[in-house]
Amino acid sequence: MGKASYKIMAEKILKCLNECFVQDGLYITGLDADTEHQEGLTYVWSYEQLKNELLPGEFERFTKVYYIDKTGNFENMIHLLRKTNDPLDDIENKLLSIRRKRKQPSQDNKILCGINALVIIAMLQAGRYLERTELEIQAALLMRNLLNKFWNGKYLKHSFYNGIFQEQSYLFDAAAILTAVTMLSENDDSWKNIMTDMTLYVESFVDGDKWMESRVEDFQPVYASWLDHPVPSSVSLAELGLTRNALLTGKTLPLKQYREPFKSDFYNIVVMMNNGLFHLFESTKDLSWNLLPVNSLRIKGTHETDCFMGVCSPL
Repeated sequence: MGKASYKIMAEKILKCLNECFVQDGLYITGLDADTEHQEGLTYVWSYEQLKNELLPGEFERFTKVYYIDKTGNFENMIHLLRKTNDPLDDIENKLLSIRRKRKQPSQDNKILCGINALVIIAMLQAGRYLERTELEIQAALLMRNLLNKFWNGKYLKHSFYNGIFQEQSYLFDAAAILTAVTMLSENDDSWKNIMTDMTLYVESFVDGDKWMESRVEDFQPVYASWLDHPVPSSVSLAELGLTRNALLTGKTLPLKQYREPFKSDFYNIVVMMNNGLFHLFESTKDLSWNLLPVNSLRIKGTHETDCFMGVCSPL
């Protein structure tokens, strides 16, 4: 908490997303690492290029912040690596403008429903803790675009590429959407109806005591994974979305058992919430997220209370 470098990193990730990945109001899947079949061609520099593009004073400042070696650190070229966190916005923006004029890597233009929902979750978190309300507004608009494209009122489509949808439904997409919508509902009651619809949709993936990733008529059932790596598993997202919905709508939460660390860390956060280790703040006014514990949910209501482990106290 409080490290300026974390804030800078978050802001630059958002800048990269908006400059490199936006397509028709949503986010594409990725960029190639190579350009014209050469690894890193767009991104690396020679020592001579840096010397020629930067003024002497700029180059001197640059070498104090970045590791610069004449022999390079990546196939005789320089892949820029910082050695300090000192700001160099003017020089970095200058080099970035030069880099944009180069041949750019190919794009993976698929739009994936669930991955866009994870972007919304991250954007909402950034908006809250960076105190940038425009990011929360952007996240809400992104969700509307996502639902307009992928939700037909009955099921979510999975992906869109080159004018074609993959129609098959997946738990991951539904769970990520539900979790994001529960976060939007903390600020805006107008999301409550879609939260209810998505809750019922996520619950439709339950088969007895098992979570289904997907069902198709001509293939055997595909069960959902519990493994949280490198992003939350479908099950963890589903359980998180349902838990958050229950908390926001006043439903009773069942106790849950912790699973193996590292493999189920995201799921274990859900267990903590189900077992009462969270704060539920109710207030008539907006509360700054930076003043609340990280394990908090926020609802608007007529009381001014903080409830933790079932015990409520006045704010």
